[in-house]
Amino acid sequence: MIRTKIVATIGPASRPPEVLRKLIETGVDVFRLNFSHGTHEEHEAVLVDIRAITREIGTEVAVLQDLCGPKVRLGEIPGDVVDCNLGEHFWLVVERTGDDPHELTCSYEELPRDLRAGETVLFADGTVVMTVLRASGGRAELEVTLPGRLRSRQGINVPTSEIAVEPLTEKDLADLDWTAKHVDDIQYVGLSFVRAAEDVAGLRRELRTRRIDARIVAKIEKRSAVLGLNGIISSADALMIARGDLGVELDVSKVPAIQKEAIALSNHAHRPVITATQMLNSMEHSSRPTRAEASDVFNAVIDGTDAVMLSGETAVGRYPVEAVETMRRICAEAESFQSSEAKRQRAEGPAPLSGLVQPITEAIVDAACTAAIRLSAPVIVVSTTSGRTALALSNRRPAATILALTPSVETARALELCWGVTPLVVESRSVEHEIQAATAWAKKTSIVRPGSHVVLVRGEVPGDISSRTVTARRLK
Repeated sequence: MIRTKIVATIGPASRPPEVLRKLIETGVDVFRLNFSHGTHEEHEAVLVDIRAITREIGTEVAVLQDLCGPKVRLGEIPGDVVDCNLGEHFWLVVERTGDDPHELTCSYEELPRDLRAGETVLFADGTVVMTVLRASGGRAELEVTLPGRLRSRQGINVPTSEIAVEPLTEKDLADLDWTAKHVDDIQYVGLSFVRAAEDVAGLRRELRTRRIDARIVAKIEKRSAVLGLNGIISSADALMIARGDLGVELDVSKVPAIQKEAIALSNHAHRPVITATQMLNSMEHSSRPTRAEASDVFNAVIDGTDAVMLSGETAVGRYPVEAVETMRRICAEAESFQSSEAKRQRAEGPAPLSGLVQPITEAIVDAACTAAIRLSAPVIVVSTTSGRTALALSNRRPAATILALTPSVETARALELCWGVTPLVVESRSVEHEIQAATAWAKKTSIVRPGSHVVLVRGEVPGDISSRTVTARRLK
């Protein structure tokens, strides 16, 4: 059982029910529905299959709806493809004058007017680069400085400019209308191309208007988002480090440092954080990852990421199940290394918590972790309604398994993203009832044996919000 959570993107390779089942059985905790692709009917069919399979298996997974956002894309190119040779000239125009593939259009019609001479324009995730020579009258002339091939609908980035587009497009709003019809099945909504905390607040207003209780995942993929990282983390419920567009917006050498900083800040603020994009990219076509990819996943876990995400590997790759299995093995190795390192640091004691949780919860979480260490308890059981106490325990990265008992299916599903937390839906009646439920689960999974200790943390209890408790019990 690994603690790091695995997010898998649904696509043609993983959409069949038999593949979905294998992915869940192999270790997927969260399924990502990418609303840049697919129809509402297709996404709804996947949701139905996911919930049917999880009911049959007797488990829960979370679902992340990833909104498309205001990504600027090329329009249709005559012939669909055009080769861009070094030094060749192209024109980005508001309206095409003919069928010349050297005339390019884009989804943001004002871009040809906004460009300035000397600016760099990146196409297709930076595989083709052009420099603006001149721009006027809705027509910008560009020269190819990095040759390659362009296809219709590929992305456009202008790293030196902030394009004046709304954070939520008309398509995003229509997709949220769809979400409102499936509120019980969507736990997270991903906001693409976040620039500032205000963008997150705008999405939250749209969710409340539609009575959607899903948590917001802010995707860090723009230069401005890096500058406003603290505010974005504070306003969102979770973070995704989307390294694809981030590596186009900024020099690729800066991305690893940004990743480490974003993970550390998210841990400190008690927000789950996902590391995403090209983690096992070669497994789209190969049954084995590269050594560099394995190291990338390993180091993300060591840095403190709550979850690692597979994109094309499970969406369109030839080996979706093998990619999940490989990810699981790498995470297991990283966690084993992390555990051995933690043993050498325990004498120093825990660092103080801050941010989302109250001081009384900080104290009780510290006490529970200390008790688990002193008693060599294999399980820390946390009884929680909101999930905050479980999240605080998760960010302590204890050696013991964290079993979260909650009466809320919604909270249980949301905790699927949090490192090391295994949620169990249980109606809380008493301490004894909770210990019995936890013991039964732990024995079933062979985590405990007679003589083992179990530590129980009770978070905020409805009707008694000023108290928290820690109980330790030796099993007979």
